[in-house]
Amino acid sequence: MNHKSVVTFAAIVAIGISPVLAQGGAPAPKPADDLRRGIELFAGARYAEALPIFDTLFLDPAAGALRADGAYWSVLTLLASGDPAAAEKTIESFLSAFPGHARTPEMIYQKARAAFLQKDYERAVRAFQAYAAAFPSGEQVPAAVFWSAESLYSLGRLVDAEKLYRTIGERYPDSVKAEAAKYRLSLIQFKYREDELLTLLKWSHEESLRIIEEFQRREKSYEQALEVYQKRYGEAKRGVAQTQASLEDQVSSLKIAMDDLARRLQDKDARVAELERLVTESRNSPAESQPAGSIPAQASVAGESEILAMKERALVLMQFYLERLAARSTSGGTK
Repeated sequence: MNHKSVVTFAAIVAIGISPVLAQGGAPAPKPADDLRRGIELFAGARYAEALPIFDTLFLDPAAGALRADGAYWSVLTLLASGDPAAAEKTIESFLSAFPGHARTPEMIYQKARAAFLQKDYERAVRAFQAYAAAFPSGEQVPAAVFWSAESLYSLGRLVDAEKLYRTIGERYPDSVKAEAAKYRLSLIQFKYREDELLTLLKWSHEESLRIIEEFQRREKSYEQALEVYQKRYGEAKRGVAQTQASLEDQVSSLKIAMDDLARRLQDKDARVAELERLVTESRNSPAESQPAGSIPAQASVAGESEILAMKERALVLMQFYLERLAARSTSGGTK
């Protein structure tokens, strides 16, 4: 029984309570007046004023049969005011004080509702199933199936909840919960699609992360390889520069040596010319005019000529090597 139904029921009861306990038009007994007054307050949603009346009635030994009514309305008031824990305690007291009472099935149902309102969904499912099993023809069976499905839905057990929602539509199509069950079924189908999309999104996200990680790994490898190549290129470039500088130094030294040899060759040429002049003069002069023990001019000239020829060959060979070194230096600088 939902809150609106309870309020409607309370209003009807408040209007229809008969003063049968008062015979012959006499005033009704006080417990009946209190019960009627409490129900009127409950119907007006004045729970804080109604609850003490019901509790007093329940605890009053003189109230007789109305004590059970007081306990029953206390439970409904506590549930309506948002105190399911206290309502559950009152239900326990009712079941203990009035075993086999006509309102026992509804109290068991309300106990399951109290568990649901406390968000103890596992216990609520068991309590609703116990009610439906104990009272298969009970008035609250469709509601018990619905709230059991709601408990399963809250627990995330959508497949089990879907079965119960479908049961309501198939077995209790005229129930006030049928439309709510149909709405929940549409939400579950939407939830299934949402879960599929989330799974697909998660997979896509994980695949994207994997691709990004692979790209970053390759990028890092490329950067490391590029760094190694740049380092090697720098070392090679420095080596070429050093080699070129060394070759240039060698060429410079050889040029200096070549210049020195050229100068010396000029000196020798001058000496040869001098010796040739002397030879010519000696040929034109008598032999006896030459000093005793002096080396013949021809022999001196021949020795000098041989030396000069050797020098000349050495210079040609040195020039060849200088050209080779210069060519290597130019080739290294180009590379």
